[in-house]
Amino acid sequence: MAKEMDGWHMQGATVAPRFGLPAMVKLFSIVLITLSALSLLFIGYIASRKADDIAAKKQIVLLENVLRDRQSLLARDQLGLARWDRSVKYITLKFHASYVIEEFVSSLWYDFGHERSFLIGPDGRVLMSAWQDEVDLTARDLKPGDDLRAIAELALTRHHAHRTTIDGGFGQRPVPASQVHAIAAFGFAEVEGEVMLATAMAIVPDDGEVALPEGDPVILVSARPIDADLVADLNSQLEYEYLQFNRNGDGLLTVKSADGQALGSFDFTLFKPGADIWTIVVPAVVLLCGLMFAASFVLGRYIGRLSERLEESEWRNRELAHRDALSGLANRLCFDKALNEAADRLAHAPFAVIACDLDRFKAVNDLHGHGAGDEVIRVVAERLREAVGENGLVGRVGGDEFVILVHAFRDRARLSMLAQSIIASVSRSITLSTGPEVDVGISLGIATAPEDGASARAIMSNADRALYASKQGGRGRAFFAEDLPPGEAVHAA
Repeated sequence: MAKEMDGWHMQGATVAPRFGLPAMVKLFSIVLITLSALSLLFIGYIASRKADDIAAKKQIVLLENVLRDRQSLLARDQLGLARWDRSVKYITLKFHASYVIEEFVSSLWYDFGHERSFLIGPDGRVLMSAWQDEVDLTARDLKPGDDLRAIAELALTRHHAHRTTIDGGFGQRPVPASQVHAIAAFGFAEVEGEVMLATAMAIVPDDGEVALPEGDPVILVSARPIDADLVADLNSQLEYEYLQFNRNGDGLLTVKSADGQALGSFDFTLFKPGADIWTIVVPAVVLLCGLMFAASFVLGRYIGRLSERLEESEWRNRELAHRDALSGLANRLCFDKALNEAADRLAHAPFAVIACDLDRFKAVNDLHGHGAGDEVIRVVAERLREAVGENGLVGRVGGDEFVILVHAFRDRARLSMLAQSIIASVSRSITLSTGPEVDVGISLGIATAPEDGASARAIMSNADRALYASKQGGRGRAFFAEDLPPGEAVHAA
């Protein structure tokens, strides 16, 4: 027995002790927790980068859409003057300086606020340039590659694609205001050292009293400087942090001329939802080091909350992209989408469209200023919203132009009652915040689907024609497209 014990002690003196199970469990736990923590940190890094990239792309696309919307509004303002027999007669056929100064440029500035306007004839010759209501009739030739000339040439291309033969010469196929981009050229130009947002379209006849001669027509170009006022106007819809425009091309959205030259860029502080991910991942990692199950539970709950925040942010961005900044109503983009969807469901859900235009609105702007005009627009928008209620969608598509998509009914009796309610509501006097009391009226053009058209384009065009007939007949009343004289209504599907 003694010999055996001696042998054991000798052997124990020469053999290293075994690695115990508790140490192995500790080591395994440390490795597992470390790997889990590193995995979560890596996932958090990838997720935050991906979330930031997606958010950045969406914010840039939204800015592009708002810029295009401003260009569309400029073009819609141009349409009434550019598609007019009187403009063809006194600009293209025989240039009358008095008409250009007293009516044409005056309307562009006082009615629509176009700060810069140009008339560009064939071969890039400037016939007129204006700053607000100050007109310069000194003719000059634009050099090849000039930004204004490039935009005018693009407008010529659009015109020739829609040119048609009429009695005595040429005209242009009618295009509804909602499709103005088909005949208008959009772009950016550097004019006298300033970068401007510009639109251009050909001056063409409308009523068939005159016709264009052979050759290129005169092009109307309207431009608005990309200055602090425009940036503030854009950001009233976007609500971006530190949105600004710089003359360098290092920003998030580069502005280029028609020939691809960088004129400047928009820059702003990106909203980065990825930072929120780290506030979730790091606590989760800390909790995991103490208790794996608790960390997993907390992580799942916080990730759910993050998803809700991202969805809420995306919903808010969609709302901003589809809302008119001044009136709070649906903007043109939102209304066009709703109208197209209604046209697609026409077989199961007929509808009606009411085109609206304010009467005596210009007098408010002239007497009390554009601030008063904005206040009137907001009051009228609220009255239209209250009058229509749950029966349809109200949108603002121009300066004093509104449009209503009625989906609750389309019979003439109820549409007439709604129209009278709208006219009565809008016609009530409005007390401005500055004290004076003003009153405006409203003219309505009503078209029903499918009787007055089966497509969004046809029904909108007939509503516009009915509105025109309403204003021609005395204003302050409603006119149904079905009462248009034969031949005036659009019957295209």
